[in-house]
Amino acid sequence: PNNIFKKENFILSALNLAFLSYYFDKKIEFSHDLVVWPDGIFSKFFVVSKKIPGSQLINQLKLKNSINELIVVGNLGKISKNFLKKKFKIKIIHIKIPLIDEKSIQNISIRLKKKSICLITLPTPKQELLAQKISEQNNFFKIICIGGGLDIASGFIQECPKFLKFLGLEFIWRLRTDTLRRILRLIKTFIKF
Repeated sequence: PNNIFKKENFILSALNLAFLSYYFDKKIEFSHDLVVWPDGIFSKFFVVSKKIPGSQLINQLKLKNSINELIVVGNLGKISKNFLKKKFKIKIIHIKIPLIDEKSIQNISIRLKKKSICLITLPTPKQELLAQKISEQNNFFKIICIGGGLDIASGFIQECPKFLKFLGLEFIWRLRTDTLRRILRLIKTFIKF
């Protein structure tokens, strides 16, 4: 993940089934600033490279010395905020986003500085749609769509058991919480895909 800082502007996002279903539906666009990493059950069966959970990505991430603030857009609990402060030792700004639908993302405006990095903790595809919107509003942007990976890395949410992770079935583990929304999203994205 640290090679991403070779680019001046970027959106880093997980390439998973939800992402691809919205891409095929032309709601998410690929651009030269978008970089994806393999995640989700999709990557277990269709991607050559190794699957990388978001929690692993955030744990391995090392910020360049030039980055002096971290902006978290979405949910950020106290445990996750303390994790970020301890790990990165820079200013943390939290922009809480209320429950939103895809259309209301177009009304959000967030300004980024050249020396800031933005983590978006919304679920896919809202985080990617918001990342696209933020990139259109800023000349400089470094955006990582991390979803729930931050809460897992910080220990706020219990990590998936290793046998499910090995099989690429973390989504089953996640169904324990917010079950109805997650099942509906799985069905919807699978049908679109």
